[in-house]
Amino acid sequence: MLLTDRLTPSIYPEKESELLLEFYEKGAEISLLNTGIWQVYRGVVQLSKIDVSGKEIIFGWATPNHAFDNSIDNSVIYRAQALSDVYIRCLTPQYLKIYPQVITELIAKLSYHLLKTEQLLTITAIKRVEERLWELLVMLKEEMGDPVVEGTRLTVRFTHQNLANVIGATRVTVTRILGEFQTKKWIEFDSDRHIIIKKQ
Repeated sequence: MLLTDRLTPSIYPEKESELLLEFYEKGAEISLLNTGIWQVYRGVVQLSKIDVSGKEIIFGWATPNHAFDNSIDNSVIYRAQALSDVYIRCLTPQYLKIYPQVITELIAKLSYHLLKTEQLLTITAIKRVEERLWELLVMLKEEMGDPVVEGTRLTVRFTHQNLANVIGATRVTVTRILGEFQTKKWIEFDSDRHIIIKKQ
């Protein structure tokens, strides 16, 4: 599965009203059977793969104007799940033949997300769970954070189990550490339970 950096909207010929979008509710699994590259128009998609033992390994997120595909290794089971309500569309091989400039940008941006995947792998290798969780929050802040008065608000509501799955910890442990971060005033939660990162 490829994950590319944000695509420049100006390279797409369609007007917004002409886009053929598919809608997935929060929590829904996105089918990756179709050939092509999927572009996220709105929302956040979590990308993962299933290893030989059946364990899910999360390796990134696709946010608006990012794209992903499932064409590198057909022997691996990949998953794409909507973390929020999502609108996406499939850029088919036929579409890419007509608009080759899109391919150019996809290739140019791929290296960025290879680095982000490496960053996530580095985080999961950190020995102390507290450090793993904090570094993950910092990464999410960069990937999907919106500035607010109190700090930076993550646009997606991550459950404690979501975060635990990413860093290889238990939900109970993540809940405890988040409480410690709150006590230190590094984070807080808004009324919708979105994490706000306060520490710079």
